Amino acid sequence: MPRISRRTFVAAPADVVWSLAGDFAEWHPKLRIYSNGPEASAELVVTIVSKDDESRTLSYSMPDPPFPIKDHRATILVEQAAHEGTSYVTWYAEFTADEALLQDLEDTIGDDVFARALDQLATAAQDSYGAQQVASAS
Repeated sequence: MPRISRRTFVAAPADVVWSLAGDFAEWHPKLRIYSNGPEASAELVVTIVSKDDESRTLSYSMPDPPFPIKDHRATILVEQAAHEGTSYVTWYAEFTADEALLQDLEDTIGDDVFARALDQLATAAQDSYGAQQVASAS
């Protein structure tokens, strides 16, 4: 089963990042959370499969992905980095697809979707953490 993965460093503690990771509306350019799960629009619906606050993992599936893939399952993992106040976020997806399309999917899902959204998550977390630091210093 193919797997596409991206990872980013965040200058904020894992707990701060995790508090945002499950709320797509705070950082993802397209996904929003509604009572029936996060969704971007009528054609892009994702369903939360599992969420574990202790291990900081959130897994979801897309029943009707906008890509030529099937059996989709994606996971977002937030990990504390070695230095206090920093963390890593890994986002990966597993699915079935035609092998001839894998490089295009790697570019589209990995770079255009995951990497861009991870940049936005990192910025949102760093802004939130910075605001907390300023508030606690006052």
